[in-house]
Amino acid sequence: MKQSYPWSKFYWSDWENDPALRVCSLDAQGLWMRLLCIAARSNPTGFIVIAGRPCSSTDLSLLTGVPEKEIERLLDELSRNGVFSRDVKGRIFCRRMVRDTHHRAKMRKIGAKGGQSSYLNQKGIFAEDEHTSEQGFEQESEPKKQESKIQNLKTPESPPVDFDGHGETASSAKPEATPKGQVAALSEDWSLSEEWREIAKDRGWGETAIDKQAMKFRQYFCFGKGTDKKRSVRGWRQTWLNWLDRALKIDPDAATFGKAESPAMPASYPPLPEPVRSKLHGHFAFNENFIQRWLAPCLIDIEAGRITAPSRFHADYLESRYGAALEHALGRALTFTVSPDIHTGANKK
Repeated sequence: MKQSYPWSKFYWSDWENDPALRVCSLDAQGLWMRLLCIAARSNPTGFIVIAGRPCSSTDLSLLTGVPEKEIERLLDELSRNGVFSRDVKGRIFCRRMVRDTHHRAKMRKIGAKGGQSSYLNQKGIFAEDEHTSEQGFEQESEPKKQESKIQNLKTPESPPVDFDGHGETASSAKPEATPKGQVAALSEDWSLSEEWREIAKDRGWGETAIDKQAMKFRQYFCFGKGTDKKRSVRGWRQTWLNWLDRALKIDPDAATFGKAESPAMPASYPPLPEPVRSKLHGHFAFNENFIQRWLAPCLIDIEAGRITAPSRFHADYLESRYGAALEHALGRALTFTVSPDIHTGANKK
């Protein structure tokens, strides 16, 4: 179901200082503003479409009341100056509006995760003290029964409470159940569990690289700036995964630290095919830095609709975050596979 946005932010300085738009005539600028109104209500947002199909000159003429020949002339002027872009289906779209829509969806997803994390970790509006005070107020507002006072009275037959921890009673022998979502800081004697190590291995990390990241993880959360951080068991596991993802963003070769355990990687990757590179450069979501870091290590086969990455994490990262943009740029559906030997000659044609 399409999310409706009755309003959106409009940056007047960006409109005024856009060189591509300023070289256009006032008639073309006015038409572009009318097109933006259509794009804001379209599905997908940012595209000049009606009922999912591209708007023709006749459609725009009926919508704006401008002759069809004039519409074609103004569209040619806007296109010539690079004000808008077209996708593989020929649909006109506003690059800025598409970026803002993707960013809005991303922030909504992150906000939902943050709310769930606050609930599990009892933070913010789900804090335990707030619940306790609220429950206490509700209990005090109710009339107390005389029976409850009698039941709460301690009798001589009640087992003594052992404050020193030397005695052992039937009640003290039973361990208390851990509250769901209980949070705690990382202990100073923390060490990486085998389960977490296997997760890192599944993502393509070598043993030496895992040990190095585990040491940094312990140093940061046990003795560094993260000593006051508290998480649930599930939260610490996710923190470890986020730590690995961040390490790869800083250094793409972090997982292959320790050359004896990692596959042989060339000093420079083979150049991408020129048709692939031209399509990527023509898309707003990709720049040269991203292409060199994430796409150059891959084998991209447009005819087969397949992108082969050197590691599972590499493939999952491209598919989850840039899969739709890559399909949009290359003009076809894609599958993401993994082959650690793509640069050792085993998979080269």
